[in-house]
Amino acid sequence: MSDHKKGIILLFINAFLWGIHGPAGRFLALRDVDMYFVAGTRLWMGAAVIFLFLFFKKGIKLSVKGHFKDILIVSIIGLFFNTMFYHLSLKWISGTLVMVLENLAPVFVLFFAWTITKTRPKRNQVTALVLSFAGMAVIIFGKDHFSVDGVDSLPGIIFGIAAGVTLAFYYFFSGEMVAKLKDDPDKMLSLLMIIFIVAGLPMIPFIVAAENIPSKFDEWFWLVEMGIFQSGIAYITLNYAMRFVTSSTASIFFIFTIFFTTINEIIFLGLQLNLYLVAGSVLIIIAARKASA
Repeated sequence: MSDHKKGIILLFINAFLWGIHGPAGRFLALRDVDMYFVAGTRLWMGAAVIFLFLFFKKGIKLSVKGHFKDILIVSIIGLFFNTMFYHLSLKWISGTLVMVLENLAPVFVLFFAWTITKTRPKRNQVTALVLSFAGMAVIIFGKDHFSVDGVDSLPGIIFGIAAGVTLAFYYFFSGEMVAKLKDDPDKMLSLLMIIFIVAGLPMIPFIVAAENIPSKFDEWFWLVEMGIFQSGIAYITLNYAMRFVTSSTASIFFIFTIFFTTINEIIFLGLQLNLYLVAGSVLIIIAARKASA
């Protein structure tokens, strides 16, 4: 099997796992569980999963020499803020809509490539930019149709867009870092573990001060499931995948999370699709496909 096919398979596994954490997070939000507690706990569980993976693999390498700047950017902007914005958005809107807005990430990855590495966008990429913002505008225009129990969804949409921007930071800058470590996967995952720890440090006060922590078995079950599979295993598969594919390709495959998230929310949370969500989603998905051309 070629390296490219290995990367694609790993990206599908990643998309499937991330397609679960939208409905799981939304379930906890609807139970009024403190989303700061959920976000912080997930980061530390993710770090523990990566540590155990490396421990049994005997591949822990803690040196950060030459990667300090990358670690700070990826951990603070790409992971800490992304985790915060993602979980806060789930308080107002469905996991499916959050995933749709996070699918703006591929377009921002292209923007970063343009501004940072001076890779000029092609016509189809400019088209993707226009389509993505058109889709976002349609969703915002129809925001009144997404209200839950009378709570306006605009804050959730704003946090969702912010989650898309910060996710783009993660894809782009972690891709740059992985590119330097393609021949040393243990070092790559060791740095990922450090990134989770650095991102988890500012979450400690939120975890300690949390009042509405999970109180029932199903709440703890889904929190632990998110920590192990979405914060731990999903990030391991993503970083391994980026050894074989570009960060742009990895961000494009994020669109498949919409499918898995939507199916799960329709089955388990009674999600009701509407014209605005469908139309805006289609535009953003087309934009992602254009960006990948």
